[in-house]
Amino acid sequence: MLYRVAIAAFAIVIASAASVFAWGDDGHRIVAYIAAAHLDAPAQRAVAKILGADPSNAGAVADAMAEASTRPDSDFRPRDPSTGRWHFVDLCLQDTEAAIPHRCNGRCVTAKIDEYEERLRTDHYDKWGADGDLAFLIHLVGDIHQPMHAATNADKGGNCVKADSGDGNLHRAWDVTFVEELEDKLHTRSGPDRARRTAAALDSQYQANPPRQHLTWKSGGANDVAWESSMLARDQVYGALTLKPEACDSEIKSCTDAPLDVRSETLEFSPAYVNEAASIAGQQLYIAGMRLASLLNQIWR
Repeated sequence: MLYRVAIAAFAIVIASAASVFAWGDDGHRIVAYIAAAHLDAPAQRAVAKILGADPSNAGAVADAMAEASTRPDSDFRPRDPSTGRWHFVDLCLQDTEAAIPHRCNGRCVTAKIDEYEERLRTDHYDKWGADGDLAFLIHLVGDIHQPMHAATNADKGGNCVKADSGDGNLHRAWDVTFVEELEDKLHTRSGPDRARRTAAALDSQYQANPPRQHLTWKSGGANDVAWESSMLARDQVYGALTLKPEACDSEIKSCTDAPLDVRSETLEFSPAYVNEAASIAGQQLYIAGMRLASLLNQIWR
């Protein structure tokens, strides 16, 4: 059970760029390692060629995918800040699935996944080149499975909700805190290869007990996945934390523009919630990795 601590209202400013991070480096690398373990031979060869890895060395291909997975945050976005809005789609709690194209307007995570899938399939790359386009696809498939990248409650996907955790807000708690808790549960957090070992542990866990969700890339494309993530956020984030639904506002530019109820709240996560959130994060990372492998296998079948 979560306990919420009300504090005196005051304006807070969280840089708008913060909303474009998802999972942190560990999370994205975990997704890449899981996907790499499930590539068909044609996809492995194609990925290896694009990323300059030895196609006969599965470990080298996996390492190259893991390295590529973080480039959209660490390399591309500083060079072109306009790519920041590609990493999420802010769906209000009141929205239906039909609202996704309007909320996206061709410039969000769903549109960009579909775009980069087509670019890689047809060898028509943009300014980032083949390796950059593949890096974006790997990264964005991870992003869309982070529930706070597909939902908002007039709070910039949870960035405006302060949290009594090391990361400071609800969005970053899902990016980092709960992934670290997952690594602690799996005993994989120590060492430089923790993402690879966490991926292997999740793969083993879910191969034995598969999640209910389909692990192939959905026939409806990225919109279906975004809606699934948005519903997860409504239930397991906003609902589980009993956060008051706010009037729909998916265009907040700064947290100073968020409703007073949003700005004046600090969340204190109970151990039970952190444990459950870590389990959900692990499931989402695994599903993202399996679906990424399915998508890459479809591109290069």
